Amino acid sequence: MKTLVATGPAHPLYYPIVPLAWALRAAGHEVLVAAPESFDGPVRGSGLPMAPVCGPLDMGEVMAKDRDGGRVQVPDSDEEMAEGIGRGFGRLAARTLEGTAELVARWSPDLVVAESYGYAAAAAAAARHGIPWVKHVVGPGDLPVDPWVAAELQPELKELGLDALPEPALVLDNCPPLLGDPVPGARPLRYVPYGEPGTVPEWVLRPRTRPRLLITLGSVQPQIGGAPMLGQIVRSLGELDAELVVAVADHLVGQLGPLPDSVVATGWQSLTSVLPGCDAAVHHGGPGTMMACLVHGVPQVVVPGRGKPLDAIARLVDHGAVRHIHPPELTPESMLDAVRTLLEDPSYAERARSVAEDIARQPSPGLAVPVLEDLAAGHRA
Repeated sequence: MKTLVATGPAHPLYYPIVPLAWALRAAGHEVLVAAPESFDGPVRGSGLPMAPVCGPLDMGEVMAKDRDGGRVQVPDSDEEMAEGIGRGFGRLAARTLEGTAELVARWSPDLVVAESYGYAAAAAAAARHGIPWVKHVVGPGDLPVDPWVAAELQPELKELGLDALPEPALVLDNCPPLLGDPVPGARPLRYVPYGEPGTVPEWVLRPRTRPRLLITLGSVQPQIGGAPMLGQIVRSLGELDAELVVAVADHLVGQLGPLPDSVVATGWQSLTSVLPGCDAAVHHGGPGTMMACLVHGVPQVVVPGRGKPLDAIARLVDHGAVRHIHPPELTPESMLDAVRTLLEDPSYAERARSVAEDIARQPSPGLAVPVLEDLAAGHRA
């Protein structure tokens, strides 16, 4: 079976789908990743081949500029944000649809698997070539943006003879039941965290005499002015009797300012490598970071930015695995109090481990392979 895996040029969209691609390869199937040319590095790093569907493409530029190159207005409300993000993904689909359709025609896959926002692959595979496509959810917090994507993509859909976005033949839902209502008719799938390969630091495997805390604001927020805020969080936690690990892009470490002696590592960190050696985490509420922490049974303090899965975070707060600080309420004192409670109250770690056990009970990506084989065989028949 030949499976085309389609993704936009963004790590949070691609990484959750890598374990399924590995499972397909391990079962003896051909897998080819379709993505913009500039995403070659992350795909190669995951051990999979890639065919470009367009030239270099910057996700931030696609989201920030309309089709004519003009700056889009910064949203003031959640509804405006949903429209802005939806139209941004619509523009991404418009930029990559023709190249995706040509790749589908040349490579002739039996199946197309696209992440939640892979609308170009869905339209190209289902409408132009009649190939079944599978939607792979990328974790909690899928945004309700389909109407705005369809509105932005209307010229391309009309050319394909479509009135709306094509429906998937199957949905693979890797959001644990605790974090969100199941997608109707979807097949559950275990969330398996993937991170860029790297050497496990020696301190991860070293016995600890005091707690170790991971602190990160993800890959985007520090790039757009959040590095000083990250530095302030780290300094506020320097009062704790704990080791601090600061995950941030290497070139931004200098913008953090002076750091306490309790910091054992700064710079780029592969979460899948370092989380097994951490007792708690402080982060921005990104679904990938949150899910990686949950899989490893790590309790968390979350300071969510806009567009983060607030419903999932609220459920985790109710479950007792997470402390939530609203951004306007973030102070050195509130952060220190939240983390101290997390480390001193064992119930948070117990609840986090219970979530990890729930995730482990979900069907592995390997068990989804026969389902995809049957789907492709049924279509060929």
